[in-house]
Amino acid sequence: MEKLYYDLHIHSALSPCADDDMSPNDIVGMALLNELDIIAVTDHNSFANTEAVINVAKAHARDLIVLPGAEITTAEEVHVICLFSELFLAMSFEAELSDFYPAIANRIDIFGKQIIFDECDQVVGELERMLFAPTTISFDELYELVNKYGGAFIPAHIDRDSFSVMSNLGFIPPHLDIHTIEVSVNGIESGYDKQNAEQLENRQIICSSDAHQLWKINERKSFMMLPARTAKAAIEYLR
Repeated sequence: MEKLYYDLHIHSALSPCADDDMSPNDIVGMALLNELDIIAVTDHNSFANTEAVINVAKAHARDLIVLPGAEITTAEEVHVICLFSELFLAMSFEAELSDFYPAIANRIDIFGKQIIFDECDQVVGELERMLFAPTTISFDELYELVNKYGGAFIPAHIDRDSFSVMSNLGFIPPHLDIHTIEVSVNGIESGYDKQNAEQLENRQIICSSDAHQLWKINERKSFMMLPARTAKAAIEYLR
């Protein structure tokens, strides 16, 4: 078994709430500076910067694993981290998910830019669709779609008072085989996981940064024990 240190919830500048310097090279550079082994860039409702981050890691940090991912907002306004082992699986997932994207244009003056980069950190465009808007896919439907493409379905920051499965649904649906959930850094520090141990029983907990600024990316603290240093092993562990 191998101990891999992770941060599986990072936003690039594609997410309008993130700093403009959250570029592929800066994210990978900070992950290496913090001695992380595995990361995921999980922008709101889009994978538009995923390939650039993966290419940067392949070119400059061969030991750093980048999982293709996104933080999807369901119709119930629940945030879910959706992770995949391969880029083509993530792109196939998004192609099907796109039918549930709302046709609402972004308001830069209100929400900020939604920047698309290449692997040289050059701005190649901005996404016009408003990424803050929830999709029209339900929590249950998203679970089925993620599993269709062999992905990991992880309810995000379940301890928070908004945009979480606990705040918006009131419970983790027992009919879904959800193996992993995320508790925020503040939730772990306040003992949320221990206070809710009975409800979280038989589910493993991950603690990622939800970083919107470079300095918030996890340091070398949260880890997974995996049988191999591969994206496939990570997804199987999370599933």
